[in-house]
Amino acid sequence: MNTNLILPIVLISALSLAACENRSEAPETPDPDAGSPEAFAEPIEESEAPADVMSPEEMQQRREEIEQEAQQTFESIMTDTQEAGDNLVEMGDDAMSALSEQMTSTADAIEVQIDTLVANAAEVRDENMTDEQKREIVANVRNAAEEAARALGQSASEVVAAGDTAEERTRQALGLEE
Repeated sequence: MNTNLILPIVLISALSLAACENRSEAPETPDPDAGSPEAFAEPIEESEAPADVMSPEEMQQRREEIEQEAQQTFESIMTDTQEAGDNLVEMGDDAMSALSEQMTSTADAIEVQIDTLVANAAEVRDENMTDEQKREIVANVRNAAEEAARALGQSASEVVAAGDTAEERTRQALGLEE
């Protein structure tokens, strides 16, 4: 039983001795200040006050100057932010106006196309036309109106709406009953 206790103690002792054998050599010239905390501290003389220490009045004045500069900077930032916001709103309004004008001009262009197609169909109208011939003209006008809407970049629903309008107006112009 004693061997069980002695063996771990012997191993720990052997490891400790092995660690101690790798010691570094002592310097040839010892440093007299090494390990002395006083060697690193600079002496402070309490009788001398630094020249740049402000009086309480000077500190208060400097604090007020800093606060005033901060307020001016803040106001400048707020003004710049307001101007930037106003510019963004103006740019947005301009973009919406341009888009609205473009939409209006596109809608107007389609309306002009439909007017022209209906007017042409009305000129072709003849009292001797059969209902089949009238339906063929209506279909051609509808297709032409839809193609015009597609060419102007309209959505699918807008293309169909242009066709519906053209068809209805052409039927009326030709006197074709549904």
